[in-house]
Amino acid sequence: MATFEFYATGDQIGTYGAASGQGNGMEMVVTLTNVHAIGGSTDIYRIVVSQANSNDTTLHNGQWVSIYTWSESNPSGTLVYSQLNPQDDMFQGRASGANYQIFSYSSNLVIDLRGVANGTATYGAEQNEALNAQLPFTGFAKDPQDLFPPIPCFVSGTRILTKRGPVAVEQLQPGDRVWTRGHGMQRIRWIGSASAAGIAHLAPVRFDTGILGNDRPVFLSQQHRVLISGWQAELNFGAEEVLVAALHLEDGERVRIESRPRVEYWHIAFAQHEIICAKGMLAESLFPGPMALASLSPAAREELLALFPDYFGESARGGPQTTRQCLTRREAQLLHLV
Repeated sequence: MATFEFYATGDQIGTYGAASGQGNGMEMVVTLTNVHAIGGSTDIYRIVVSQANSNDTTLHNGQWVSIYTWSESNPSGTLVYSQLNPQDDMFQGRASGANYQIFSYSSNLVIDLRGVANGTATYGAEQNEALNAQLPFTGFAKDPQDLFPPIPCFVSGTRILTKRGPVAVEQLQPGDRVWTRGHGMQRIRWIGSASAAGIAHLAPVRFDTGILGNDRPVFLSQQHRVLISGWQAELNFGAEEVLVAALHLEDGERVRIESRPRVEYWHIAFAQHEIICAKGMLAESLFPGPMALASLSPAAREELLALFPDYFGESARGGPQTTRQCLTRREAQLLHLV
């Protein structure tokens, strides 16, 4: 028998209270109630599939799945769930699909690679996939480093609204005063850049003109969050404004990934997490959380540690907080850009 090892983030794994199925055949819909993600997008878990055949390529009944915590300091982690059986044949084959797997033994758990939304989740007609589909191993990360997102950043040429008007991000310096939503003009505390091959998860996301108030195309890193406000935020999430990653708004047309041989990314940090204006679009400044810190060069990391002791120093009482609620990939699917 073979053993496989994969990785997923905490917002891709959730517990649930009860599962029920309604309908028959392709009309079968499975409803999960009282769903709660076991962690956030920066929490990484190690998934071990055992009692598997060496040629297995998907999760399926007969295997055992165990889930462990993961960190750089403790890669083996602590066992969280064990002896999970991927019963893909439950509910006429609707307990699994190309992106999800529901477990009812030995714990009520769901893995959804698109993200787990708290509350009630349904699986079935909206997937429009064949019964008895199985979650492929290729959907999981094979290395925990693959789940470290590039830190939110702007592409060279992005014009940022400052006290002296729009200025290209690469021309900004520490001390420059930048317009922020809610806090007026704030001075840049730190600015840095990094060059990368603009492919795969490092390829920028392009927002066509007019998508979110931008007066010309805007290019952001995939994990850079933009501000959504108005009735959609209030109706769906009970908040006046929410933040959503650029990648989670990708539709293949007006918001799309555009690969390029090289891309220069720029990061701007203030005394706190801020919302700034890029070519008319509202987007976040660098949020100096643990993933962002780990993604930086050692020199940049030391500089940020010195500049933000309240976030990372010995006197820090807790992790930094984003300025708005941040949506998961699944929650972002409720939004419709016009």
